[in-house]
Amino acid sequence: MPRFRFTLPLLPVALAGTLAPVPVLAVGPADEMEEVDDQAEIAASLAVASISNRKQGKGADVLAVPLPITNPTLGTGIVAAGVAFYNPNDAPSPWITGAAAMKTNQGNWMVGALHSMSLDHDRYRVSAALGTGKLIMKFYGIGADAGDRGDSIQLHERFTALRLQGQARVAGRLYAGARGLLLKMDAQPAEEDGQLADLVPSQRQLDGTLVLLGPSVSFDTRDDTLNPRQGLYAHAEWLLGMGVLGSDYRMSKLTAGSSYYVPTGPRTTWALHAGLCAAADAPFYAMCLYGQKSDLRGYASGRYRDGASWALQGEWRRRLAGRFGMVAFAGIGGIAPSLGRIGESNFLPSAGAGLRFRPSRQTNVNLRLDLAVGWKSQGLYLGIAEAF
Repeated sequence: MPRFRFTLPLLPVALAGTLAPVPVLAVGPADEMEEVDDQAEIAASLAVASISNRKQGKGADVLAVPLPITNPTLGTGIVAAGVAFYNPNDAPSPWITGAAAMKTNQGNWMVGALHSMSLDHDRYRVSAALGTGKLIMKFYGIGADAGDRGDSIQLHERFTALRLQGQARVAGRLYAGARGLLLKMDAQPAEEDGQLADLVPSQRQLDGTLVLLGPSVSFDTRDDTLNPRQGLYAHAEWLLGMGVLGSDYRMSKLTAGSSYYVPTGPRTTWALHAGLCAAADAPFYAMCLYGQKSDLRGYASGRYRDGASWALQGEWRRRLAGRFGMVAFAGIGGIAPSLGRIGESNFLPSAGAGLRFRPSRQTNVNLRLDLAVGWKSQGLYLGIAEAF
């Protein structure tokens, strides 16, 4: 019989542990959903310790985790996730099946489900995720000038998406395979505004279907997935629009990122991160969005969007007395019309600081509260686990 556990964010007795990156519990329109993806992924990772002593067992552990979220893009709300961990083939990594729901004070909502499994002693990794929901997003237009201007309209984006991925171990901790994404989008302006009518995307972009397929590669030597002190994590995906499969856009999109962690003492860690995105012939919701995930904090995801984006940042992490800690971070990045014109990009700086609190002495997962300031922009972030 499966064991069921309910865990509050401030009482995570069975939280943490290490786990290879698991798929997200929900999928949404391109990168605007990355913040939600991260929170849902963390919800799955938090339950690892509850089965750490039962890895060879056939039974399942089921954990329910409510997670508070606050960020400039989605607002303030909660992600509630239920995750089942089980190991039918005695693999090094457990199988994961879960579901999540998200609701915020800005009217955004989402529900989703996932399944992840490893085969042949973790030689193969397969994952699937399905999600649907509604996002109420500010659309500022495309390009650096549109972001600087700061004028926006509201778009109500209803979406349904399916993401599939399969990877095989190439050597050591290097995995390679393919990722596919099916996305159906129906977006409508919240209301007419004659002065901002030029911001409304074309009807073809407001209502469409994306079918994307391409290679996916990942490399991970981190000592901990949620709070690493050393190691390297790198990933890259290159997705192409498949017109033969019904995609309305024969677009291409490359996303890549790398994070490197260096301990400089028993209480201090330097974390470095670089991110890159390039999209061609993509609708507005599949373009590169500055501020997505943690590239960089201090900007609402989508205020700056274009055909390419890049970001570099560093974070100093320090454990204080007891269960407390602090961080300081800074970085710079920008957007450009294309990867070939990245030298023409504007420069968007970011800096900030945050507090950390480890709810349980038996785990290594922090609650985080960050305040970040960007160019004529700022943001407050509340969540679980580190930004990258």
